[in-house]
Amino acid sequence: MARELEVPAEVIEDSEFDEVLRVWIGSDAVIALQDVFGPDAHHWGMVLADVGMHIARMRLERDDIPEIETLQALEDGYRGRMSEQFNIQHRSLTGRN
Repeated sequence: MARELEVPAEVIEDSEFDEVLRVWIGSDAVIALQDVFGPDAHHWGMVLADVGMHIARMRLERDDIPEIETLQALEDGYRGRMSEQFNIQHRSLTGRN
């Protein structure tokens, strides 16, 4: 597996883009963030949703796994991790079921 992803051509060609997130996975996760959004966490939620959709599309294209199946697995993993880290026991992360 490659150690580093290639930067897409459209990012190189257009100065509009900012890198906001890098993630390395090993025995633990190492994450680097650049906060371009300020105090508005709503935008980070949109980034997470975009990443989820790209993962779902990739799994559909590579392994013919339906996007909805991947999105459900991502949600389960997200809720599981949040429950482990913050002892959140609600069906909804905000406590609204």
